[in-house]
Amino acid sequence: MSAAVLGLFGGAVATYLLRVVLLAVVPAERLPARVREALPHVGPAVLAALTVGAVAHAPSVAAVLALLAAGLVARRFRNLAAPMAAALLVVLAAGLLPT
Repeated sequence: MSAAVLGLFGGAVATYLLRVVLLAVVPAERLPARVREALPHVGPAVLAALTVGAVAHAPSVAAVLALLAAGLVARRFRNLAAPMAAALLVVLAAGLLPT
């Protein structure tokens, strides 16, 4: 196995163990109310950070347009599936255009 694969595997194992330990040691009902209220927003925030990081690292017209379309659709419909579908459609449409 290459060093990159071992690094990814080690990171996955460490992340899983940390998650299990934190869930076993600190159950959600023992967390402060403000933390429990913020927990549903962690997943979308991480997804947004990864998306913006990817677009900032390697910007392309299709990626920027997909991000803008996803943002507009998310603001209008307030669910997760609609912006993902909008971004996918923009990227697919951009791939069909001649370069």
